[in-house]
Amino acid sequence: MAKLDKGTLALTFKFDCDRFLRFRLASDAERDSLGVSAETYKRPGIELIKAAGRRWEADKYQDLIDTSDDGKVVFLLEDKVDDLLGRKPFKKIQNLFDILRQQEPPQAIIEAEFTVPTNITPGLQKAYDDFGLDQVRVRPDILWIRPGGTGAPLIGNGTVPEYEIHIIDVKMAAEPSLRHFTEVTYYALALATAIQQEGLGGRYAVSAEGTIWPGSHDINAFRNLVQLYQAKGAADPVSEALSETLIRVPYEVYEVHVKQFFEDRLLRVLQTDMEDASWHVGPKCQLCDYVRYCRDKASECDHLSRLAWLNQGQAELLRSNGITTTAGLTEAVTTADDRWQSVIDSSHQLRADGPALATRARSLTEGAPLPVDGRRSAMIPAWTDQSIFITIHFDPGSGISFALGAARLYFPHGRKPGDPPVTDEKIFIVDRVDAMNPETERERLKEFATVVSEWLEEVSTVNTGLPARDRLSSHIFFWDMLEVRQLKRMFERHMQNPDVIELIEVLTRFFPPDSLLPDPDAFKSQPGTIVKEVLRMLVGLPVAHDYSLFDAANSFFPNVREDGTPYKFDLPFGFATPMSDQIPFERAYELCQDKIFVRHFNKLHTTDPS
Repeated sequence: MAKLDKGTLALTFKFDCDRFLRFRLASDAERDSLGVSAETYKRPGIELIKAAGRRWEADKYQDLIDTSDDGKVVFLLEDKVDDLLGRKPFKKIQNLFDILRQQEPPQAIIEAEFTVPTNITPGLQKAYDDFGLDQVRVRPDILWIRPGGTGAPLIGNGTVPEYEIHIIDVKMAAEPSLRHFTEVTYYALALATAIQQEGLGGRYAVSAEGTIWPGSHDINAFRNLVQLYQAKGAADPVSEALSETLIRVPYEVYEVHVKQFFEDRLLRVLQTDMEDASWHVGPKCQLCDYVRYCRDKASECDHLSRLAWLNQGQAELLRSNGITTTAGLTEAVTTADDRWQSVIDSSHQLRADGPALATRARSLTEGAPLPVDGRRSAMIPAWTDQSIFITIHFDPGSGISFALGAARLYFPHGRKPGDPPVTDEKIFIVDRVDAMNPETERERLKEFATVVSEWLEEVSTVNTGLPARDRLSSHIFFWDMLEVRQLKRMFERHMQNPDVIELIEVLTRFFPPDSLLPDPDAFKSQPGTIVKEVLRMLVGLPVAHDYSLFDAANSFFPNVREDGTPYKFDLPFGFATPMSDQIPFERAYELCQDKIFVRHFNKLHTTDPS
């Protein structure tokens, strides 16, 4: 039978997809009938991503153990070292409620496992009764046990208990998301119900305010905080450090999401045939095990999700009005028929996007780039004497950049007609010996900022002696906003360092981090352009689901070899992933460890996971 484990629940929120949930709850026979297997579509380096997450968890567990008094943290270790982790993994605690029955419980329990009650909500109980789901066990990362009366909101307890249990979920994510918040809320609901069933409700209450221990660029941040509070003479330095480190989850917000999932979505999806479950392919599907299956199906049926930037709600509105394919959308918009009139009466956004959607749909059909009629954009200059192109790739867990690139195309003052422009390209990659850490990133940022600032200063120096009409212009181009946000994060992280601040002074005027106000004078000249947003406004490309950089380059301006055959921009295996413009961060782990992990699967060596 199927299991509704915490991963299925959390990932359903991440992908917001009924099909994903239905596939995860399907029997083996059902999956075989559609030829669906998660293993078939897994990202090649997914085990590296999981291992990095487990390493971060283990490091934080160890931080808590090492900074706490002996015996205050309950944990077990496996007998053997895990090569991917580089240490003995932590082992699940299976006697949680026996530990809680002790006269004085510990301060924390690491990876305590318990069975999830089936009656958290009536809807969940019905799902178990009607569809025979197997009962599941869950394992919160850390249970932080504190004396009652902290002031934190509690689940189902009107009196101050002897002890409060605060759930801590350790995540290697610099910016925790909806899936993380719903997961920790699920743990809280399940543990609160289990404690009542075990007859421990008189001593314990579960905090309604679950917490996330987020990823960080500084692996020693928690230990340093403990030492700081020790120096200040705090009565409980560990608890003080935890309070400052953890991100609190507003229970009253996410309780609604989780309970609605049990009461509505879960039952509705279980009652739906696999082929009928709703789905929509988009950038958020990047790490879904079934994304390749869905992309193939979208191509077969000309699914509306093939249109970049069309969201699932908009697609459902179109389908409810009889527009079910991209070809049908082209016809409806072009002829302004009753179907389209009904749609735009319901959605002002689709009314505004209609010409662009129709152009994207036609481009998919015709296989060529097409301009959106009547569209203009002030986001990109008609001409610039110096174009600077910036790209940044980073690890979303730690938030640390592992590769930066800068290139320029420069037409200097006084050039003659036909003279080629000055070109330059610089690449900055993390040092293998130093791995990914803030110091390594800072060194790369200094090198990167020095180069880009010198390019900008070169033009500024030339302009000093020129009349206004002859002055040269510089402009910076990024592919997408994600890279701009990462650049600002790096500035924020290192701007207090005296070696950095002078080097990034010019760039922070153009791209100020959130803690700084932008310079109004700098923004009068629009120093930067997000190229992907310009394409979104002005052209339709024969690229399904999302306009990635390489797909856009291959379709918008294809290169041709000397023999007349097209040349495609491409990357070696494992250096690109669908619907993403970032190099898969598994490759960063390879750089750090000086070892290749991601290779083509070799059927002659089926036992070798690489």
